[in-house]
Amino acid sequence: MAPEKSAFLIRQAALRDHRPLLRLARELDSINLPTDSAELREALERSERSFAGRIRERAHTVYIFCAEDARSHRLAGASMIIGKHGTPEAPHYYLAMDTEERYSHTLRRMFRHTFLRLRHSMDGPTEIGGLIVTAAMRGRPEQVGKQLSWVRFLYLARHRARFETQVLAEMLPQFGPDYRNAFWDHYGREVTGLSFREADRLSTHDKEFIRALFPDAPLYTFLLPEDVRRSLGEVGERSRGAVRLLEQAGMKFLNHLDPFDAGPYYGAQVSELGPVKDYRALVAVIGEPSPEKSRAFLVARDDRRGFRAVRTEAVAEDSRIIVNAGVLSALSAREGQRVGVVPLP
Repeated sequence: MAPEKSAFLIRQAALRDHRPLLRLARELDSINLPTDSAELREALERSERSFAGRIRERAHTVYIFCAEDARSHRLAGASMIIGKHGTPEAPHYYLAMDTEERYSHTLRRMFRHTFLRLRHSMDGPTEIGGLIVTAAMRGRPEQVGKQLSWVRFLYLARHRARFETQVLAEMLPQFGPDYRNAFWDHYGREVTGLSFREADRLSTHDKEFIRALFPDAPLYTFLLPEDVRRSLGEVGERSRGAVRLLEQAGMKFLNHLDPFDAGPYYGAQVSELGPVKDYRALVAVIGEPSPEKSRAFLVARDDRRGFRAVRTEAVAEDSRIIVNAGVLSALSAREGQRVGVVPLP
């Protein structure tokens, strides 16, 4: 039997990926991956230093992964990890969603009111984001999005000391034409005088205006128009697949919303994530995995040449994993070396 050829190599991004990643970022306009050329180049430089362990402060680290087609060498998608989101210099701001009960003995009526209140954290969690799959590869059997999502959990498990104990993900809500957002147009624009684009752009460099201009008083949701109320915590059409993957990994809606677009925040303790609990470092053994016993795994290796991972059907038993020779070739690994392994759902 011929060696298995993995369809995609999931690897750390490099400066040479600048142009294709810029096209990908602009295709989806994701939350974390910069759409500005100079900003993306700076992020890629930081990513290379982060993977190499040359940045001490977690708040300055970023890890960008990309999926490279093994045949054409074109990039099919990307994802990322931000070492720490929320510091004294740049707090993590969010709207906490809560309820209060009111009861009138005279009227014998009780009301439960939902309200939002601006909160912040100066010792924030690790954040995962930037999940992008090119339009041509969405919904295909290769499931590139799942690989790019799961590789972040594998890396978190493999390098626990580099990250916080909690992990967060911000999900894109539904946007209208011209990047209009119902919540921002009704609330954020009124309290800041900025368009959504202006506020979003400014916040990447300076968050002072959020604390200075957003009211401290609770915002009762019954005061909002019905369409705005419905949009709170709503996930956009293109983000629903990513949410399902996060939920499969064990992340849950935190009842926290982004203060700009009211998109939901999902989170969990890193130690409670399914892929992290399932992670193992196993000795790679070349063989032909039995179809009856094999299952899908993400298998990874990182060394001086960088981080890379591939999806494969394999058999994990005791302290070893039986893989096709083509898998080790794709990973530039040898039989007998240890590889990081996470089962794919």
